[in-house]
Amino acid sequence: MKKILIATLAFVLTAPALAGAAEWHEKIKLGGDFRHRYEMIQDESKDADRHRWRIRARLGLTAAVADEVKAQVQLASGGDDPVSTNQTMSDAFSTKALGLDLAYFTWSPKAFEGFSFTGGKMKQPFAAVQKTELVWDGDLNPEGMAVSFERGMNETFDVFVNGGWFSIVERSSSNDTWLAGGQAGFTVKASEDLHLMAGGSYFSYENIKGTGPLYDDSFFGNTSEDDGGEDVFANDFRLFEVLGEIGMKIEKVALTAYGSYVNNTEADSLNTGYLFGASVRHGKGKGAFSLYGNYRKVEADAVIGAFADSDFRGGGTDGSGVELGVSYALADKVSLDGTYFINRKGIEDEVDYNRLLLDIQLKF
Repeated sequence: MKKILIATLAFVLTAPALAGAAEWHEKIKLGGDFRHRYEMIQDESKDADRHRWRIRARLGLTAAVADEVKAQVQLASGGDDPVSTNQTMSDAFSTKALGLDLAYFTWSPKAFEGFSFTGGKMKQPFAAVQKTELVWDGDLNPEGMAVSFERGMNETFDVFVNGGWFSIVERSSSNDTWLAGGQAGFTVKASEDLHLMAGGSYFSYENIKGTGPLYDDSFFGNTSEDDGGEDVFANDFRLFEVLGEIGMKIEKVALTAYGSYVNNTEADSLNTGYLFGASVRHGKGKGAFSLYGNYRKVEADAVIGAFADSDFRGGGTDGSGVELGVSYALADKVSLDGTYFINRKGIEDEVDYNRLLLDIQLKF
């Protein structure tokens, strides 16, 4: 793995010498971000509070391969956690790991305006209201194929369609675990200061019930059962989701109210989740300020716990509570952010869980 990472970085650093300066400037872009975080966790089931410092670093390369094709490769800190690239500062100043976080191509044919096809380890292709994480953690980068279509039907009405097939666990047999999903919605811009978005999604997981944990030997809140001495998923997952938001601008202030709901039709109980909230933002660039708050409840088998928000109730499902956030832009690409979770772990057997995140984020 180290040899692969060294070879990738060597390519990134030496590419300008291999191509003309003009060609490099026109076809390849570098970008990334860095985050420094203080985190405090109060878990009623633990003997003491937890305090830790964490970092996240990501470096990506985007190449315009042809007029209609681009490719992106991104390295990120952290281990192999599918929903987090955070790296805890510990282990006696040891060298921290980098991994392949993104590796995909996108084809956007000019002959089919608004259409694109993506393959590889990609960014999450499905829309969410205000980047909330009811169904998916924001850092989850699925692996497979996706198609999307977005087009303005007129000056005020846009439509979008997203779909994909993703490999989750390959077992060299007929019972591989995979996901197929589709989403459709629309956006209405009633005026320069008022917009509405609404959509619906369907996600079908195949070969989940009767198999073991997807990651880290944990079901992350999902219901399991004993199968000959081995714990396995007790349910399959077929998810229906509806989502929507309405926003307005009053001079330099943007106000948004949003909500989403999900139901797993393959579970007879503990199968629903919902989230609703609001945000306010003032200005853009340096000096911009934003606040948000939302409440969610996610029952045990509403969504796949391994892919759910890693910060809410400590990660996974079977929880409820509030998320509060604030952000201030110290510069155009530097922000100071705070997030506070006031949650309960367990819908039936409740355990208090509070989490404070204080971040400084830099983008480049």
